[in-house]
Amino acid sequence: MSLFRKENIDIDKISSAGFQPQQDRVLIYLWEQAIKGRIPVYLARVPFALIEPYDKHYNFNDHPVGQQVVKAIIDQNRNRTVWVYPEGDKYILSDDYPAYCAAVESSPEFVPCWILGKPDDDRLKDIQGPIGREEIRQIIFE
Repeated sequence: MSLFRKENIDIDKISSAGFQPQQDRVLIYLWEQAIKGRIPVYLARVPFALIEPYDKHYNFNDHPVGQQVVKAIIDQNRNRTVWVYPEGDKYILSDDYPAYCAAVESSPEFVPCWILGKPDDDRLKDIQGPIGREEIRQIIFE
């Protein structure tokens, strides 16, 4: 056993009990509607400058292992696809704050996003969809 053993962090299984962002009821409603087939879901690359967190006061880096998780996401060069929905001229993110914090630090030009609702925005790239209902279910519950 090495004293300098490098620990791997499974960034998908971090518990943030007691350290949660505000619950976004709009996101939950839109997910429910997407699962029922009432609103479409598209995949697209969204300019990072257009993405805003729902809870602007929540900072995942303040979580006890938050900075480690964000660093792991950046080190793994993971292009995590995040859920967003359009609101005005922005896209609201309220589900994957670790990926958002990693994007803040790495400053990508575009972020891959699942968009709840049909995007009518020429600023987006590589729009695909709509995604089938069964695939939506799998993506939400994975």
